[in-house]
Amino acid sequence: MILLIQEEVVGRQLPSVDSLKTVLSSSQGGDRIQTLNLLATRLRETEQEEAFQYALEAEKLAHAAGDIAAESQAKENVGWIYYRRGRWQRAFDYTKDAYELANQVNDTKIAARLLNTMGALYYEQHNFDQAIIQFKKAYVLSKQNKDLYTQIRSLNNVAFNFSQKKEYDSALYYARFSIETNKKAGSPYLTAFANRVIGDIYYDQGKYDSAASIFKNSLQDARVQKVKTTEASVTHRLGAAYIKLGMLDAAESVLKEGIIVSNENNFLDELAKNHKFLAKVYEKKGQIRKAFEHQSTYLILNDSLVNTANNDRIALMQGMFQENLDKSELNLLKEQNENQAQRLKLIRRNNLIVGIAIVLICGLVIWLFILNRNIKKYNKYLLEQKEQIKIQNKDLEAKSSQLESINETKNKLFSILGHDLKGPVGQVKAVVDLMMQGMLSKEEFDELLISLNKNIDTVFFTLNNTLKWSMAQMEGFKLKKKVINLREIVDNTLVLLEPSLNEKNIQIHNSMTDSVKAYADPDLMEVVVRNILNNAVKFSENNQSIEISTSYDEMGFTKWCVLDHGIGMDKQQIQAVLAKDYTITKSQKGTNQEKGSGLGLQLCKEFIRMNGGEIFITSVLNKGTKICVTIPDSRSFNKGELSDNKEILQS
Repeated sequence: MILLIQEEVVGRQLPSVDSLKTVLSSSQGGDRIQTLNLLATRLRETEQEEAFQYALEAEKLAHAAGDIAAESQAKENVGWIYYRRGRWQRAFDYTKDAYELANQVNDTKIAARLLNTMGALYYEQHNFDQAIIQFKKAYVLSKQNKDLYTQIRSLNNVAFNFSQKKEYDSALYYARFSIETNKKAGSPYLTAFANRVIGDIYYDQGKYDSAASIFKNSLQDARVQKVKTTEASVTHRLGAAYIKLGMLDAAESVLKEGIIVSNENNFLDELAKNHKFLAKVYEKKGQIRKAFEHQSTYLILNDSLVNTANNDRIALMQGMFQENLDKSELNLLKEQNENQAQRLKLIRRNNLIVGIAIVLICGLVIWLFILNRNIKKYNKYLLEQKEQIKIQNKDLEAKSSQLESINETKNKLFSILGHDLKGPVGQVKAVVDLMMQGMLSKEEFDELLISLNKNIDTVFFTLNNTLKWSMAQMEGFKLKKKVINLREIVDNTLVLLEPSLNEKNIQIHNSMTDSVKAYADPDLMEVVVRNILNNAVKFSENNQSIEISTSYDEMGFTKWCVLDHGIGMDKQQIQAVLAKDYTITKSQKGTNQEKGSGLGLQLCKEFIRMNGGEIFITSVLNKGTKICVTIPDSRSFNKGELSDNKEILQS
């Protein structure tokens, strides 16, 4: 969960929002820019979209007017709103630009706030040590500026990050220091968040009575200060403490309040956690159906949040890496320019000396000739170095492109393993746990059995594809080709698909002969046949049919085809599957909402080509798809064309 730290302003220090809006309607120039920035700062935690529009207008006007300080403040507001929305890469870009502008005009107050945002971004990468460094810098600057709000915000952030590192003594010190600073100043700044940090520590230490008391105070402060983010995050913590204390009715009440607040403000992470603990309450009360409903809602929300967080974290890390890379390249170019300037300066000086020497002393002509020759050699050496640098840069660009492609495939594979497998397995585990605890009747279990069976089939099919693909990517993988009967593989696959065929009432018309010989690796061909037939069933409507056929050509190949009459594919989908490069495409749900991994047809393409064959796809949207594969038939083996049936090593 991102840091739940909000911007507050004191009514006696700044005019009210309504009065600011009244002033805005008639203001111009610098006054309008200042009013827009104040409104964005005041509203960015309560009316986010309205604050966002004010900040964008302030940024545009300040940039046009050349007001660097006002532009820095506007960008700081935009960056914080992007951070709140979970768009961390955009938040990083705006924060970086705002920090550079603040340094130009020596605006240390805005710089301190920007350091808090940078620290929050480091927190999202789980780099707590670097985050603490940024927050401590922000505290020092804000203390010099006597900016009470940023001082307290920085202290709370330091405390929160120490709690994430399980360094509870340090976390308690900074949280209490924040509260004490509030008391001395007579200010209500962020006390709800500081108490929430202390409550987390007591909860982790098993002091549930103390944790519940602190969380109640935090919830009361959040409601008084109207900080919805903190209110939503405290409800599930207080609910968890009540569950530990056996106060189930109190837990149910506060968790329901948390769900309402989270839904109203679109706080998805807090919404998921409130559903999670409410499921535990109903489980302990023996209300299994309600427990299952809230647990299912939690799993759906959590899966979506995990995927989004992983993608955003990867994008943020790539952005910060690119920023460091750009700085390194800039420094290198500066050093090269300085060196070149020094060399040019040296050449000019030498030429001047040579010219003077020619005028004054004719006897120095020979020496000048030697010097000129040396200069030419040196220039030639510089040109050679320049060409070498160009070659190295091209090599680096090629390797960077290759690494980016590998990372993209890896990330998609991890997404498959994390999303397509975790969700179904989690639901199965939840049902099994309830069954083992005796809290699920046989009738309720039977109701869930069909759904569980489909989940297990989906997990098995995805896992089998992923393992086959992983084995094929390993160095030293051996392709074991032999004469096989393709008809047997097709028949065995149809037996496995029989439940799906019966469910959709799909008829199979198989015109293959009893013996269709081919020369290929039987394990890989089994994966190819299963994926192609599974796709035909998956994208066919109820009561349709599927045709299977084979033919031979004079070149020694067997052509095996599957024709369905389902939803079909467009040209872009076909081109993505048949592309030369290996890519994991986005999976499309079947006609009965069957899930997939995006690996299937890519595996078929790769495994067919490994066996010396090719895959062809023709399709018309909403009319059907025909997929054909060609593989060497038994004549290839009989003619001795494939190295006497020995194992073929695939690099």
